[in-house]
Amino acid sequence: MKKHSKSHGFTLPELMITMGVIALLLTVAVPSISGMVHDNRLAAQLNAVVGDIHLARSEAVKRDVRIILCRSADPNLPVPTCSGAERNWSTGYLVFTGEDGNNTYQAGTDTLIHRGQPAQEGVELRTSATWNNNLEINPNGTLNEGSTAIMAICDDRHEAHGRQITIPLTGLARMSSTNIDSCTP
Repeated sequence: MKKHSKSHGFTLPELMITMGVIALLLTVAVPSISGMVHDNRLAAQLNAVVGDIHLARSEAVKRDVRIILCRSADPNLPVPTCSGAERNWSTGYLVFTGEDGNNTYQAGTDTLIHRGQPAQEGVELRTSATWNNNLEINPNGTLNEGSTAIMAICDDRHEAHGRQITIPLTGLARMSSTNIDSCTP
């Protein structure tokens, strides 16, 4: 005769302990994952803006013309314009040749090089007064502004997790990914 073996399964106390351990791990892991997602969102936005600044600088030198970045309320319009809320670049921006000298994009006379897309949801881009309406880059790659231009990139966690782009008159953008002084430079 064949002996019946005990059934192999979990007892109620074992199951409850396992569920408690899973709940504890989730309590610790979920905030960490959320912070990582926020950090990655800020880093992606920072890299996109810095990449566009480098593009503008290289185009200024290559084309031997002044290149302008201007904020735009909707850069994806068929004929976009320089517009938007003061010092807020979250809605997007344009990169174009400033051949006509008026610092705003004119479809008939300027060449649109790139459309900077709106910031990801929850991310805000704010600039210093120097970089308010536009950022001008001379044909030699230097900044055509009176002083250093600063952009802060923040989310709902504010300065403690914000990023910053600083562009001195030399035109070489520098990034800071540690605590910044203000989300409104």
